Amino acid sequence: MKIRKIVISGVSLVAALTFSTGVFAASEDSHKMDSHMNSMNHDKSGDMKMSSDMKMPTNLEKAKNPKFKAGQKITVLATHMDNMKNAKGKVVAAYNTKLYEVKYQPTNGGEMVKNHKWITANEFKDMKKNHKKGDKVVLTSDHMEGMKGAKATITNVKNGPAYVIDYQPTNGGEMVKNHMFIAQNELKAR
Repeated sequence: MKIRKIVISGVSLVAALTFSTGVFAASEDSHKMDSHMNSMNHDKSGDMKMSSDMKMPTNLEKAKNPKFKAGQKITVLATHMDNMKNAKGKVVAAYNTKLYEVKYQPTNGGEMVKNHKWITANEFKDMKKNHKKGDKVVLTSDHMEGMKGAKATITNVKNGPAYVIDYQPTNGGEMVKNHMFIAQNELKAR
């Protein structure tokens, strides 16, 4: 009887260790996946957007007297991406250009992206400076997978400046660098 209890206890111990090791491994994999997902962001449509370490624009005029100067610490009020609202960050640059909200059908066959904020005229194939709401454009930016070459409709136009920022997502994910673009009313000084 004692031998049977010892064998059952041993088997139970091995099963418990195997289970806990599996849970730990699953937890590790989940953490790695969370870290990977934090390096990617999502717009409100749920589409993934790479916005980390994007190249700065070279064909936009720098804003002469923006409300928020390069290097200034800010709090983000925008909700373009998950974990963006109330994130702490800093201004990288400000450009004298209009901001455009667009809807477009991704070239990779994904679902229609609605209310994508913000694009500047240098990210349209025709690069015209005075587009209006309702204008049809072709996108040249590659902020998101399937964006470059997509046909889009402008759904909103906002006067600049257009800000580029670095910010720390509120979920503690990796710092997002050179996020383009944020409107002035979507930032507050801190």
